Amino acid sequence: MQEAVRLYRVATSCFGRVGAHQGGRLCLSLFFKALLGVQRIFHFDSLSDVGFALLTGGRRCLSRRTLGRLVRAVSTRAVGKFLQLTRPVVSAAKHLHVSIDEHVVARFTRKFLIPKGFHTIRNKKMRAEKLVFSFDTATRTLLDLVVTPGNGRLAPVASKMLGALRARCRDGLLRAVLDAGAAQSHRELLEVADHNHNQVLLVRVPRRKAYLDCWKALPEERFTAYDEPGRYKGAPAKRIHVAETTTAIRAAKGEPVRQVRTLVVREQKRRGKDRWHALFVFRDNATEALTLLKEYRARQRHEQAYRILLHDAFVDTVPSGYSKQSRDPDRPGFRKNAATLYAWLAGLAVNALTDFSASLPERFKWAHPRTLRRWWFNFPADLYLTDRALFVVLHPRWFRSWWEQQVEQLNAKKVRIPWMNDRLVLYSLDASLPESAEPSCAPSTAPSDVRC
Repeated sequence: MQEAVRLYRVATSCFGRVGAHQGGRLCLSLFFKALLGVQRIFHFDSLSDVGFALLTGGRRCLSRRTLGRLVRAVSTRAVGKFLQLTRPVVSAAKHLHVSIDEHVVARFTRKFLIPKGFHTIRNKKMRAEKLVFSFDTATRTLLDLVVTPGNGRLAPVASKMLGALRARCRDGLLRAVLDAGAAQSHRELLEVADHNHNQVLLVRVPRRKAYLDCWKALPEERFTAYDEPGRYKGAPAKRIHVAETTTAIRAAKGEPVRQVRTLVVREQKRRGKDRWHALFVFRDNATEALTLLKEYRARQRHEQAYRILLHDAFVDTVPSGYSKQSRDPDRPGFRKNAATLYAWLAGLAVNALTDFSASLPERFKWAHPRTLRRWWFNFPADLYLTDRALFVVLHPRWFRSWWEQQVEQLNAKKVRIPWMNDRLVLYSLDASLPESAEPSCAPSTAPSDVRC
């Protein structure tokens, strides 16, 4: 609730063009839509839950038409200000480990000619738009967002995002991980690497034939064998062979050649051909190869966050960026206000679920959003509204002792709801019900990291 109150206050100060309260309701509706798993905007027409209506700032839920009109009415500048004010606080740790990657949202319009992008799941170029998130791999938190057309390139966007992160983490060392999309152009890759001298960059090398031939030509004595855990618990160990070499890279013809440290990994297969991977390492010649590989593999948490955004926060239903009022369908233009606001609030909802799981019993840490909704959100409650307070009487099915401690902590914070005339929200448990026995089994937590 504290996060919702914070977002509402920021939204009312940023979205005055559509009305302060209406802008706050827009923000709350999109935030709780992603948090509670409402799939599409048109489902708001069938929502009749009073509790959800109070959460989103009114006695009734916004209609699909009102919500769609508001999300497109906010200006791009206001959305940029809102995003800047609601970014998570970057840890003041000595090192900041960040992953920057893109998520492609497919578009199936035939009327408007919009740029194409490569969709990795469909394995083809198609009309699309891209959401580029930065992600803290240590805290598993989405940090920033940039929305681009389908032909947007990862390296220039990453350079822009790293500059903003550098200003936020100040004197700490920034260690960034980029996928192979950032290495498509050597010129753009070197621009990202030279953006700041106080950053380490790990970039996956595209698996091109020329690169593969060079890797396979390395002598066998250059490789060191390691045994790693298998893909799942109890799986046989996986054997990988790691070698260090350098790759000659130049930005353009006539430019000096740079030798970049390269880690080559050969994953030994039990059947068929071995699988090859490689990493470009910029400004880190001291860290061991296996440590760098584990650092790169932490970006799998970023991929898992995208999977949650797609299937649980429904980020692929983001409004289109091209203007449907364009007179020329061949050049419709691009407005990123609605797409940025919608996707960013979905990301904040995922962050909120991650933070909530950290306060739960150990077995639920990093639990899946659907698990959290099933075990911790979906249970009855009674609402009592007075002139000064909102009383919420909870009826939890399990973990009643945990809820007793949580109710005390929530009431001690004395949270007031600004969209309900600053009423104080108070929680309590129904004492008439016997304490529920805790279940003997619990779902598994987040999946283990996938190793390359």
